[in-house]
Amino acid sequence: MKLVKKIRNLSIVSLSILFLVVSSVLSACGNSTGSSGSKGTIVVTTYGGTYDKVFKQYVVDPFVKKNPGVNVKLAPYTTVAKLANGGGKNIDIVSLDDFDIIDIGNKGLLDKMDAKQFSNWNDLYDQTYLKNKEGNTVGLAVEFGAWGIAYNHEKMNKPTSWNVFWDKEFKGKAAMMNQFIPDIIMTQKLTGATDSNMKPVWDAFKKVRPNISQYYSSFSAPEAMFDSGSIEVASWFDGRAIAMKKQGKPISFTVPKEGGVLIRGGEGILKSSKNKKMARKFIDFRLDPKVQANFAKHLYYGPTNKAAKLDNSLVNEGITYGQEAIDRLTVPDWNKILPERKDWFNQWTEVTSK
Repeated sequence: MKLVKKIRNLSIVSLSILFLVVSSVLSACGNSTGSSGSKGTIVVTTYGGTYDKVFKQYVVDPFVKKNPGVNVKLAPYTTVAKLANGGGKNIDIVSLDDFDIIDIGNKGLLDKMDAKQFSNWNDLYDQTYLKNKEGNTVGLAVEFGAWGIAYNHEKMNKPTSWNVFWDKEFKGKAAMMNQFIPDIIMTQKLTGATDSNMKPVWDAFKKVRPNISQYYSSFSAPEAMFDSGSIEVASWFDGRAIAMKKQGKPISFTVPKEGGVLIRGGEGILKSSKNKKMARKFIDFRLDPKVQANFAKHLYYGPTNKAAKLDNSLVNEGITYGQEAIDRLTVPDWNKILPERKDWFNQWTEVTSK
């Protein structure tokens, strides 16, 4: 009987230990936070391709190293349509062009941002703050670029005006972006059209048709067209043109006398995020001067933090850097343009497809 009693007592002790172990595991799981269910996890949408490689190496990996236990997951090619239709429930940070950030901010999907949340807030250029129609900051630009003219400098002289696209010399040798507002804005500047009278813009797009080899849809498309020799000039990003030149290809970039358009890649935090504190910490880290300088060095887009310092060799490549370079570029009033965007696209399609 004594032996049976001992065995029974040992069993009770064993079960108690097992219960404590299981309870600890379940407790740990139950205390997990973050979009993917693990403590400290944040999910960030991205652009994919080369951008993601640089982003991971110079932003994500250093952030994770500095914050042990934090996990950053990338969600490439997440569209605005997907977010607007409820596809962002597992996403914390959206990386999008400025107009898309402002658009979904106006739809009420993004958290408001303010100076108390970010240590780098007061060091940012004025053009960094992406505001909705109520004037609230719903996103912060993390890189600056210029929309202007890329050209093959072995086949043509440096263009000085946006009217190069209408030059008969380049019949069938030019490319523009498909339904892209910066191209419309630059044509508006060239023709002197106003928001209330856009007819000169649509007339100009009718006239330019013979010169356009392709209205491209992918931002990377001009690279292949330049390589094949099918085009000599294109409306494009400074960063992508600089990258081609750095590879030894005869491609240069210029901002014409009419100016260019400031391209702003931004980040915002979804209201549905389950880890907003860590999301803000991540964006703040991305705005750190050293992090911004490293990113600019490898992707050729300028920093949005005034304190970021770039080598002269990089500045001489023509990267969008410093107040003077930023100020010569137009910042579209997206809150005014977005309601007109559908009509502009319909007009653009009509005049370019005939």
